Amino acid sequence: MIPLNVLSLTNEFEEESFGGAGTAATGMLYMLDRLGVQQTVIVPRSDWNVPGWLLRGHQIKVLGLPRSSHYFGYLGMIKADVVRQEFPELSQAWDLVHIHAINFTPLAYTISGGVTPILYSVYSFLRKELGDRPEPELQAQFKIQEDLLLRCQRIHLISQSERNYMAERFPQYLFKTEVLPLGISLPAERWQQGNANEFLYVGRLMDYKGIEDLIQAMSLIRQSGRQIHLNIVGKGQDHYEAYLRKLVQSKKLGAWVKFHGWIPSSEVRRWMGRAACLVVPSRREAYGMVALEGMVIGTSLIASRAGGLAELVSNSCALTFEAGNVKELSKALITALDNPSLLRSLAAKGREQAFAFEWGQLAPRYLTVMEQMRRQ
Repeated sequence: MIPLNVLSLTNEFEEESFGGAGTAATGMLYMLDRLGVQQTVIVPRSDWNVPGWLLRGHQIKVLGLPRSSHYFGYLGMIKADVVRQEFPELSQAWDLVHIHAINFTPLAYTISGGVTPILYSVYSFLRKELGDRPEPELQAQFKIQEDLLLRCQRIHLISQSERNYMAERFPQYLFKTEVLPLGISLPAERWQQGNANEFLYVGRLMDYKGIEDLIQAMSLIRQSGRQIHLNIVGKGQDHYEAYLRKLVQSKKLGAWVKFHGWIPSSEVRRWMGRAACLVVPSRREAYGMVALEGMVIGTSLIASRAGGLAELVSNSCALTFEAGNVKELSKALITALDNPSLLRSLAAKGREQAFAFEWGQLAPRYLTVMEQMRRQ
Protein backbone atom coordinates (compact mmCIF):
# COMPACT_ATOMS: atom_id res chain seq x y z
CA MET A 1 0.00 0.00 0.00
CA ILE A 2 1.23 3.52 -0.84
CA PRO A 3 2.14 5.39 2.37
CA LEU A 4 -0.10 8.22 3.47
CA ASN A 5 1.23 11.69 2.65
CA VAL A 6 0.02 14.12 5.32
CA LEU A 7 0.48 17.85 5.91
CA SER A 8 0.31 18.55 9.66
CA LEU A 9 -0.27 22.07 10.99
CA THR A 10 0.50 22.61 14.67
CA ASN A 11 1.61 25.36 17.04
CA GLU A 12 3.65 22.94 19.12
CA PHE A 13 6.20 20.29 18.20
CA GLU A 14 9.29 19.05 20.02
CA GLU A 15 11.11 21.93 21.76
CA GLU A 16 8.41 24.39 20.64
CA SER A 17 6.06 22.85 23.18
CA PHE A 18 4.30 24.65 26.02
CA GLY A 19 1.87 22.17 27.53
CA GLY A 20 -0.17 19.03 27.13
CA ALA A 21 -1.21 19.77 23.55
CA GLY A 22 2.40 20.11 22.47
CA THR A 23 3.41 16.89 24.18
CA ALA A 24 0.48 15.11 22.55
CA ALA A 25 1.08 16.52 19.07
CA THR A 26 4.77 15.57 19.23
CA GLY A 27 4.00 12.03 20.36
CA MET A 28 1.28 11.63 17.74
CA LEU A 29 3.53 12.76 14.88
CA TYR A 30 6.34 10.40 15.92
CA MET A 31 3.87 7.53 16.33
CA LEU A 32 2.59 8.07 12.77
CA ASP A 33 6.18 8.34 11.54
CA ARG A 34 6.94 4.89 12.99
CA LEU A 35 3.90 3.56 11.10
CA GLY A 36 5.40 4.77 7.81
CA VAL A 37 3.20 7.84 7.31
CA GLN A 38 5.00 10.53 5.29
CA GLN A 39 4.52 13.83 7.13
CA THR A 40 5.37 17.44 6.50
CA VAL A 41 4.91 19.55 9.62
CA ILE A 42 4.58 23.33 9.77
CA VAL A 43 5.23 24.84 13.21
CA PRO A 44 6.01 28.37 14.47
CA ARG A 45 9.42 28.86 16.07
CA SER A 46 9.85 31.46 18.80
CA ASP A 47 13.64 31.41 18.59
CA TRP A 48 14.06 31.69 14.80
CA ASN A 49 14.47 34.83 12.69
CA VAL A 50 14.31 33.08 9.32
CA PRO A 51 12.31 30.04 8.18
CA GLY A 52 13.98 26.70 7.64
CA TRP A 53 13.54 22.99 7.09
CA LEU A 54 14.52 20.18 9.46
CA LEU A 55 14.33 16.41 9.26
CA ARG A 56 13.06 14.50 12.30
CA GLY A 57 12.38 10.84 13.05
CA HIS A 58 12.42 8.54 10.01
CA GLN A 59 10.88 10.88 7.45
CA ILE A 60 9.24 13.89 9.12
CA LYS A 61 9.96 17.11 7.21
CA VAL A 62 9.55 20.12 9.53
CA LEU A 63 9.11 23.68 8.25
CA GLY A 64 9.78 26.15 11.06
CA LEU A 65 8.33 29.65 10.65
CA PRO A 66 9.47 32.59 12.78
CA ARG A 67 6.73 33.97 15.01
CA SER A 68 6.69 37.31 13.20
CA SER A 69 4.17 39.61 11.56
CA HIS A 70 5.53 38.53 8.19
CA TYR A 71 3.92 35.10 8.60
CA PHE A 72 1.27 35.66 11.28
CA GLY A 73 -1.46 38.30 11.23
CA TYR A 74 -4.62 39.20 13.13
CA LEU A 75 -5.50 36.71 15.91
CA GLY A 76 -2.25 34.91 15.15
CA MET A 77 -3.71 33.59 11.89
CA ILE A 78 -1.07 32.34 9.49
CA LYS A 79 -0.80 34.33 6.24
CA ALA A 80 -1.64 31.58 3.78
CA ASP A 81 -0.74 33.60 0.66
CA VAL A 82 2.74 34.45 2.01
CA VAL A 83 3.51 30.87 3.05
CA ARG A 84 2.31 29.37 -0.23
CA GLN A 85 4.27 31.91 -2.27
CA GLU A 86 7.51 31.31 -0.36
CA PHE A 87 7.10 27.52 -0.18
CA PRO A 88 5.47 26.34 -3.44
CA GLU A 89 6.29 22.73 -2.54
CA LEU A 90 3.34 22.88 -0.12
CA SER A 91 1.00 22.92 -3.12
CA GLN A 92 1.66 19.24 -3.86
CA ALA A 93 -1.05 16.59 -3.72
CA TRP A 94 -1.67 15.57 -0.09
CA ASP A 95 -3.77 12.64 1.09
CA LEU A 96 -5.04 14.81 3.94
CA VAL A 97 -4.37 18.01 5.86
CA HIS A 98 -4.20 17.46 9.63
CA ILE A 99 -4.80 20.68 11.58
CA HIS A 100 -4.12 20.90 15.31
CA ALA A 101 -4.72 24.62 15.93
CA ILE A 102 -7.16 27.17 14.53
CA ASN A 103 -4.56 29.79 13.57
CA PHE A 104 -3.64 27.49 10.65
CA THR A 105 -7.23 27.53 9.37
CA PRO A 106 -6.58 29.88 6.39
CA LEU A 107 -3.66 27.74 5.23
CA ALA A 108 -5.64 24.51 5.66
CA TYR A 109 -8.50 25.86 3.53
CA THR A 110 -6.13 27.21 0.87
CA ILE A 111 -4.11 24.02 0.50
CA SER A 112 -7.20 21.80 0.66
CA GLY A 113 -8.92 23.76 -2.09
CA GLY A 114 -12.12 22.00 -1.13
CA VAL A 115 -10.63 18.75 -2.47
CA THR A 116 -8.06 17.41 0.00
CA PRO A 117 -9.84 16.23 3.18
CA ILE A 118 -9.12 18.07 6.44
CA LEU A 119 -8.78 16.23 9.76
CA TYR A 120 -9.18 18.55 12.75
CA SER A 121 -7.82 17.40 16.12
CA VAL A 122 -9.74 19.40 18.74
CA TYR A 123 -7.73 19.74 21.94
CA SER A 124 -10.44 21.94 23.47
CA PHE A 125 -13.62 23.75 22.50
CA LEU A 126 -12.58 27.36 22.96
CA ARG A 127 -16.04 28.70 23.75
CA LYS A 128 -16.37 26.08 26.50
CA GLU A 129 -12.80 26.41 27.80
CA LEU A 130 -12.87 30.20 28.02
CA GLY A 131 -16.44 30.50 29.26
CA ASP A 132 -17.90 32.21 26.14
CA ARG A 133 -16.28 35.49 27.16
CA PRO A 134 -17.51 38.56 25.24
CA GLU A 135 -14.19 40.09 24.11
CA PRO A 136 -14.38 40.63 20.31
CA GLU A 137 -11.08 38.87 19.61
CA LEU A 138 -12.17 35.79 21.58
CA GLN A 139 -15.57 35.74 19.88
CA ALA A 140 -13.78 35.90 16.53
CA GLN A 141 -11.66 32.87 17.49
CA PHE A 142 -14.76 30.98 18.62
CA LYS A 143 -16.35 31.57 15.20
CA ILE A 144 -13.21 30.50 13.34
CA GLN A 145 -13.18 27.23 15.29
CA GLU A 146 -16.86 26.62 14.67
CA ASP A 147 -16.45 27.30 10.95
CA LEU A 148 -13.61 24.75 10.91
CA LEU A 149 -15.88 22.19 12.60
CA LEU A 150 -18.35 22.77 9.77
CA ARG A 151 -15.88 22.64 6.89
CA CYS A 152 -13.49 19.84 7.91
CA GLN A 153 -14.19 16.29 6.78
CA ARG A 154 -13.36 14.56 10.08
CA ILE A 155 -13.27 15.74 13.69
CA HIS A 156 -10.96 14.08 16.21
CA LEU A 157 -12.10 14.55 19.81
CA ILE A 158 -9.92 13.51 22.74
CA SER A 159 -12.52 12.37 25.28
CA GLN A 160 -16.11 11.21 25.64
CA SER A 161 -16.71 14.33 27.71
CA GLU A 162 -15.87 16.47 24.68
CA ARG A 163 -18.16 14.35 22.53
CA ASN A 164 -20.97 14.94 25.02
CA TYR A 165 -20.41 18.68 24.64
CA MET A 166 -20.54 18.35 20.87
CA ALA A 167 -23.76 16.34 21.13
CA GLU A 168 -25.31 19.24 23.04
CA ARG A 169 -23.85 22.10 21.03
CA PHE A 170 -23.18 20.74 17.54
CA PRO A 171 -25.17 17.49 17.10
CA GLN A 172 -25.10 17.95 13.33
CA TYR A 173 -21.36 17.09 13.30
CA LEU A 174 -21.49 13.87 15.31
CA PHE A 175 -21.55 11.78 12.12
CA LYS A 176 -18.00 12.86 11.25
CA THR A 177 -16.59 12.67 14.78
CA GLU A 178 -14.13 10.12 16.15
CA VAL A 179 -13.10 9.91 19.82
CA LEU A 180 -9.44 8.92 20.11
CA PRO A 181 -7.58 9.41 23.39
CA LEU A 182 -4.24 11.16 23.42
CA GLY A 183 -1.24 9.00 24.17
CA ILE A 184 2.07 9.20 25.95
CA SER A 185 5.61 8.14 25.25
CA LEU A 186 7.03 6.00 28.03
CA PRO A 187 9.58 8.16 29.91
CA ALA A 188 12.90 7.15 31.40
CA GLU A 189 11.95 8.86 34.66
CA ARG A 190 10.46 6.86 37.52
CA TRP A 191 9.01 8.19 40.75
CA GLN A 192 11.48 8.34 43.65
CA GLN A 193 10.54 8.77 47.29
CA GLY A 194 10.92 12.49 48.00
CA ASN A 195 9.75 14.91 50.66
CA ALA A 196 6.45 13.50 51.93
CA ASN A 197 4.83 16.92 52.28
CA GLU A 198 5.93 18.48 48.97
CA PHE A 199 3.08 18.71 46.44
CA LEU A 200 3.24 19.78 42.80
CA TYR A 201 1.00 21.59 40.31
CA VAL A 202 2.00 21.56 36.63
CA GLY A 203 0.16 23.39 33.87
CA ARG A 204 -0.99 26.69 32.49
CA LEU A 205 -2.01 29.30 35.02
CA MET A 206 -5.63 29.91 34.03
CA ASP A 207 -8.73 30.41 36.14
CA TYR A 208 -10.46 27.17 35.09
CA LYS A 209 -7.41 25.11 36.11
CA GLY A 210 -8.45 25.35 39.78
CA ILE A 211 -5.20 26.80 41.11
CA GLU A 212 -7.13 29.23 43.32
CA ASP A 213 -8.96 26.26 44.85
CA LEU A 214 -5.64 24.59 45.54
CA ILE A 215 -4.24 27.70 47.24
CA GLN A 216 -7.41 28.02 49.34
CA ALA A 217 -7.12 24.35 50.34
CA MET A 218 -3.47 24.91 51.27
CA SER A 219 -4.58 27.77 53.50
CA LEU A 220 -7.11 25.56 55.32
CA ILE A 221 -4.43 22.96 55.98
CA ARG A 222 -1.86 25.50 57.15
CA GLN A 223 -4.42 26.94 59.61
CA SER A 224 -4.44 23.55 61.31
CA GLY A 225 -0.67 23.76 61.74
CA ARG A 226 0.16 21.02 59.24
CA GLN A 227 3.42 21.19 57.28
CA ILE A 228 2.68 21.24 53.56
CA HIS A 229 4.52 22.76 50.60
CA LEU A 230 3.30 23.43 47.06
CA ASN A 231 5.43 23.99 43.96
CA ILE A 232 3.62 25.60 41.02
CA VAL A 233 5.21 24.98 37.63
CA GLY A 234 3.77 26.81 34.63
CA LYS A 235 3.00 30.20 33.16
CA GLY A 236 -0.11 32.25 32.47
CA GLN A 237 -1.08 35.78 31.59
CA ASP A 238 0.80 38.30 33.71
CA HIS A 239 -2.31 39.75 35.36
CA TYR A 240 -3.61 36.34 36.44
CA GLU A 241 -0.25 35.17 37.71
CA ALA A 242 0.01 38.42 39.70
CA TYR A 243 -3.44 37.73 41.13
CA LEU A 244 -2.39 34.23 42.24
CA ARG A 245 0.78 35.56 43.86
CA LYS A 246 -1.25 38.20 45.71
CA LEU A 247 -3.66 35.49 46.90
CA VAL A 248 -0.72 33.46 48.25
CA GLN A 249 0.57 36.51 50.14
CA SER A 250 -2.88 37.40 51.52
CA LYS A 251 -3.15 33.86 52.92
CA LYS A 252 0.34 34.17 54.45
CA LEU A 253 1.53 31.20 52.38
CA GLY A 254 4.65 32.80 50.92
CA ALA A 255 6.96 30.35 52.69
CA TRP A 256 4.86 27.36 51.64
CA VAL A 257 3.81 28.05 48.02
CA LYS A 258 6.48 28.70 45.38
CA PHE A 259 6.06 29.72 41.72
CA HIS A 260 8.70 28.34 39.35
CA GLY A 261 7.46 29.55 35.94
CA TRP A 262 7.78 27.60 32.72
CA ILE A 263 10.40 24.85 32.53
CA PRO A 264 11.21 22.34 29.73
CA SER A 265 9.26 19.07 29.51
CA SER A 266 12.25 16.95 30.51
CA GLU A 267 12.66 19.01 33.68
CA VAL A 268 8.92 18.79 34.39
CA ARG A 269 9.19 14.99 34.41
CA ARG A 270 12.01 15.21 36.93
CA TRP A 271 9.86 17.39 39.18
CA MET A 272 7.04 14.85 38.89
CA GLY A 273 9.45 12.06 39.71
CA ARG A 274 10.38 13.54 43.08
CA ALA A 275 7.07 15.09 44.21
CA ALA A 276 5.13 13.46 47.03
CA CYS A 277 1.98 14.02 45.01
CA LEU A 278 0.88 15.69 41.77
CA VAL A 279 -2.33 17.73 42.11
CA VAL A 280 -4.61 18.38 39.11
CA PRO A 281 -7.41 20.58 40.52
CA SER A 282 -9.12 21.61 37.26
CA ARG A 283 -12.67 22.97 37.29
CA ARG A 284 -12.98 22.06 33.60
CA GLU A 285 -10.77 19.72 31.61
CA ALA A 286 -11.02 18.32 28.09
CA TYR A 287 -8.56 15.53 28.80
CA GLY A 288 -5.85 15.55 31.48
CA MET A 289 -2.47 15.11 29.85
CA VAL A 290 -0.57 16.23 32.95
CA ALA A 291 -2.31 13.58 35.05
CA LEU A 292 -1.47 10.89 32.51
CA GLU A 293 2.17 11.94 32.42
CA GLY A 294 2.33 11.75 36.21
CA MET A 295 0.65 8.35 36.24
CA VAL A 296 3.11 6.76 33.83
CA ILE A 297 6.07 8.01 35.91
CA GLY A 298 4.45 6.47 38.98
CA THR A 299 3.72 9.73 40.78
CA SER A 300 0.89 9.76 43.31
CA LEU A 301 -2.08 11.77 42.13
CA ILE A 302 -4.88 13.96 43.47
CA ALA A 303 -7.32 14.99 40.74
CA SER A 304 -10.72 16.57 40.33
CA ARG A 305 -13.53 14.69 38.65
CA ALA A 306 -13.78 17.23 35.83
CA GLY A 307 -14.71 16.38 32.24
CA GLY A 308 -12.22 14.22 30.37
CA LEU A 309 -9.96 14.06 33.43
CA ALA A 310 -12.51 11.81 35.15
CA GLU A 311 -12.21 9.35 32.23
CA LEU A 312 -8.47 8.94 32.88
CA VAL A 313 -8.35 9.13 36.67
CA SER A 314 -10.61 7.19 39.06
CA ASN A 315 -10.64 6.31 42.75
CA SER A 316 -8.88 3.08 41.88
CA CYS A 317 -5.65 4.91 41.04
CA ALA A 318 -5.84 8.34 42.71
CA LEU A 319 -7.49 10.48 45.37
CA THR A 320 -10.30 12.34 43.61
CA PHE A 321 -12.61 15.20 44.59
CA GLU A 322 -15.52 17.19 43.22
CA ALA A 323 -14.23 19.92 40.90
CA GLY A 324 -14.32 23.32 42.60
CA ASN A 325 -14.95 21.87 46.08
CA VAL A 326 -12.18 23.35 48.26
CA LYS A 327 -13.15 21.37 51.37
CA GLU A 328 -13.03 18.07 49.48
CA LEU A 329 -9.68 19.03 48.00
CA SER A 330 -8.26 19.89 51.42
CA LYS A 331 -9.47 16.53 52.78
CA ALA A 332 -7.72 14.76 49.89
CA LEU A 333 -4.50 16.65 50.65
CA ILE A 334 -4.71 15.64 54.33
CA THR A 335 -5.37 12.02 53.35
CA ALA A 336 -2.26 12.18 51.17
CA LEU A 337 -0.19 13.59 54.04
CA ASP A 338 -1.39 10.95 56.48
CA ASN A 339 -1.36 7.88 54.20
CA PRO A 340 1.80 7.71 52.05
CA SER A 341 1.45 3.94 51.70
CA LEU A 342 -2.08 4.35 50.27
CA LEU A 343 -0.70 6.87 47.80
CA ARG A 344 2.01 4.48 46.64
CA SER A 345 -0.54 1.69 46.19
CA LEU A 346 -2.82 3.92 44.11
CA ALA A 347 0.10 5.22 42.09
CA ALA A 348 1.21 1.69 41.18
CA LYS A 349 -2.27 0.97 39.79
CA GLY A 350 -2.23 4.28 37.95
CA ARG A 351 1.03 3.43 36.26
CA GLU A 352 -0.37 0.11 35.07
CA GLN A 353 -3.43 1.86 33.63
CA ALA A 354 -1.30 4.48 31.90
CA PHE A 355 0.46 1.86 29.78
CA ALA A 356 -2.78 1.42 27.82
CA PHE A 357 -2.26 4.97 26.54
CA GLU A 358 1.23 4.40 25.16
CA TRP A 359 1.24 5.69 21.57
CA GLY A 360 2.04 2.26 20.16
CA GLN A 361 -1.16 0.91 21.70
CA LEU A 362 -3.24 3.68 20.12
CA ALA A 363 -1.51 3.71 16.73
CA PRO A 364 -3.81 1.34 14.81
CA ARG A 365 -6.88 3.43 15.67
CA TYR A 366 -5.29 6.64 14.37
CA LEU A 367 -4.05 4.99 11.21
CA THR A 368 -7.50 3.52 10.51
CA VAL A 369 -9.13 6.95 10.66
CA MET A 370 -6.57 8.44 8.30
CA GLU A 371 -6.78 5.56 5.82
CA GLN A 372 -10.58 5.92 5.80
CA MET A 373 -10.22 9.61 4.98
CA ARG A 374 -7.92 8.83 2.03
CA ARG A 375 -10.49 6.43 0.63
CA GLN A 376 -13.43 8.89 0.93
